[in-house]
Amino acid sequence: MMLGRIVGATLMMTASLPSEAQVPPPPSLPGQDTLGEQLVRSIETKNIAAYGTLLSDNVSVFEDGKQVARNKVEWLNTFGKKLSAKGVAFKMSPGFSSSGRLLFLEYFNSAGSWGSAVPTHCCWSYDAVAYDVAGGKVTSIRRLRGGDTKLDDRGLPAK
Repeated sequence: MMLGRIVGATLMMTASLPSEAQVPPPPSLPGQDTLGEQLVRSIETKNIAAYGTLLSDNVSVFEDGKQVARNKVEWLNTFGKKLSAKGVAFKMSPGFSSSGRLLFLEYFNSAGSWGSAVPTHCCWSYDAVAYDVAGGKVTSIRRLRGGDTKLDDRGLPAK
């Protein structure tokens, strides 16, 4: 009888607790917030030298799950050409940060070969990009090609 009362009281007490405890996320790694700011600034200003200083020498880069670069030199030879292309502009959406990872949507125009100013309504493509960070450098970049149709908050094409 006493055991039944103890079990009953315990069940009543635990029923009043939230079913899932809210655990705060771990803090950013030291220097991660500054690295995120520098990453956005270097891409949006198309500063290849500044961008390169943020990468680990052994950075690994993946696009849609396929490895496209095994180190900084390979990646800068590929992405640096796109970043420095005349007439190509880059924008970064407000991103997300967790311990050791930065996530952004990168917007870039694809009209650089037209040789003139890009119309504001034309030719933008979107990629989701996760940057893994350790030791104050980007150690891994994972890009998911998003295409050229921007979606609104409901998942419908934005107008």
